[in-house]
Amino acid sequence: MRLYQKVLLAGMALLSLNVAAQTTSAKTLDEIKEAGKIVLGTNAEYPPFEWVEMVDGEQEYLGIDLDLARMIADEIGVELVVSDQAFNALIPAIQAGKIDMAIASMSYTEERAEQVDFSEVYFETKNLFAVPVDKVGNYTSLEDFASVKIGVLKASVQEQMIKEQYPETEIVSMNKNGDLIESLKSGRVDAVLMDNVVIYQYETLNSDSIAVVGELALEDGSFGNAVALEKGNAELKAIIDQIILEAIETDELSKIVDKNIELSTKSQD
Repeated sequence: MRLYQKVLLAGMALLSLNVAAQTTSAKTLDEIKEAGKIVLGTNAEYPPFEWVEMVDGEQEYLGIDLDLARMIADEIGVELVVSDQAFNALIPAIQAGKIDMAIASMSYTEERAEQVDFSEVYFETKNLFAVPVDKVGNYTSLEDFASVKIGVLKASVQEQMIKEQYPETEIVSMNKNGDLIESLKSGRVDAVLMDNVVIYQYETLNSDSIAVVGELALEDGSFGNAVALEKGNAELKAIIDQIILEAIETDELSKIVDKNIELSTKSQD
């Protein structure tokens, strides 16, 4: 009987832990201030939006999104803590309360908006293909991509767009954009789809082997990059919206974009 009671109590304790884990929430604005830190989730594989450099033996996170995150942390008056993880893990991390916000060149979509809230858009983008430099002439219309193998970032807007607009094509999804570019160069994929700022960065760094088909933009599916937050975290969303709108109005965001495009190009030469 005692053994049974111990097993029963242990099971009840485990159930309580599971329930607690499921109901964990991201911190409110007041809780963030009290903790003295805000936890940013990002995927630092996407220059010029986010990337990592080693400085004096330590990792330093750089990029457009990191500068925006620091603006948010400074405005709130707390430390910025960076959690670098796979792109497709960011929304689950918000829902689990492991991060307070995700800034990772993440586009607003209706599907994502069912899972998290989004801030005001801080960057507009369009989606372009890159192909081997000696194959550019093979692509004169968007229909030419219907029968080739296309590489995309896993769980990205680009992945969803290819699934919807090219249902018959073979898709290769990967966790890192750098791996996609290497796969393009090695012939594992015939084309990759990324947003225009990022893909032009990779073209600059690999001009002897890849080229952007700049006149063929894939439309729809993307509504601009925004900060992702836990649903209902209204006070945090309000202060982030205010920061973004003011940075756009004062042209500070444009300066951040230009600075990081130049910086990421130099750092990857």
